[in-house]
Amino acid sequence: MIKIASDSQIPHIEQKLSEFFTDEYSLKYFEFEQLTSNDLRDVDALLVRSLVHVNKELCNDSQIKFVGSATAGINHLDTQYLDYQNISWSHAPGCNASSVTHYVMAALGELIQEGLFNVRQSVGIIGYGNIGKMLYQLLSALNIQVYACDPFLKDNHLVNMEKILECDLITIHVPYSLEGAHPTSDLINQSHTSILKDKILINTSRGGIVSEELVAESQDLIYVADVWLDEPIPSITTVKKAFISTPHIAGYSIEGKLNGSTMIARECARAFNCLKESSLAKDDLIDWPHGLKNIVRDMHGYGFPVAVFKSELDLQGISDNFKSISPNKLADEFKSLRTNHPRRNDFNKYSYKNLIALDESINIDFFNAIQNL
Repeated sequence: MIKIASDSQIPHIEQKLSEFFTDEYSLKYFEFEQLTSNDLRDVDALLVRSLVHVNKELCNDSQIKFVGSATAGINHLDTQYLDYQNISWSHAPGCNASSVTHYVMAALGELIQEGLFNVRQSVGIIGYGNIGKMLYQLLSALNIQVYACDPFLKDNHLVNMEKILECDLITIHVPYSLEGAHPTSDLINQSHTSILKDKILINTSRGGIVSEELVAESQDLIYVADVWLDEPIPSITTVKKAFISTPHIAGYSIEGKLNGSTMIARECARAFNCLKESSLAKDDLIDWPHGLKNIVRDMHGYGFPVAVFKSELDLQGISDNFKSISPNKLADEFKSLRTNHPRRNDFNKYSYKNLIALDESINIDFFNAIQNL
């Protein structure tokens, strides 16, 4: 029997394992903050989130053959150690791309409503992976001037970093790295202080990609951040300085979490050569429940569908709660805000099919783009 240990906060993992496994397995849950190497001595597969650091210290006395992380990033996995020990590993790239895209679009909506951004200004995207491409498609469909750069890709429409830094709003979608041809640690730093004057910077990637010294010292940068150095004990000064501060929840939609569970359950079964043949049917769309008239209002008023994103994700409200947490209970309250993040659907989980019947003049290209993602 295959013995599996899973973080208790990975949603529906038992259901997903049963969908993909042909062999017998046992499943036990752990709380991430209580996990030790003693808990893993007889475990064959370990399923984690980003809060568990999988390394020699945790795994050395175990019989683990597979590690799966229900996350897009892998900074918490010591992949060099895992490879050396012939422990196969997998993660869930792109699992929360729609969720993070929703967050960035919701942030744009907040900025537009506050008069800090408008659709005649430009957006620069750093990183042209799953999230970067999705954002590029949506913003283009809204006729917003958008540019993207990615030094790892060759694409005629990509631009250089200098062009991105000229944009009015810059949003970052890259992994954290210290080495390689293009390391991203302190990618945006104090050398950019003057060029970022009176601009907007959004970071949903990782703490450490944007220098927090830059944020602290800048008097005219509008900063929106979901990620922080030293989580779950971020700098209170930086949290309060940002226009919008959230506790690493950009990827925390219902679909974002469920996609991660699905991907690692499937790869776990594959690793033990017991993957069940199955077809993954695409879920039906849900009719938009928040009032189509609100979308029409926003498209005419702002040229941007604020309600599509804000109705499910009230960033300002989340930010206010985050900024008010007690410095003496920072770690516990940071974790609590993540764990108790309100359930929300991604924008592309909904159908907007009756929108054109309300107003034939509305920009339908954007809503077609949603369905084509």
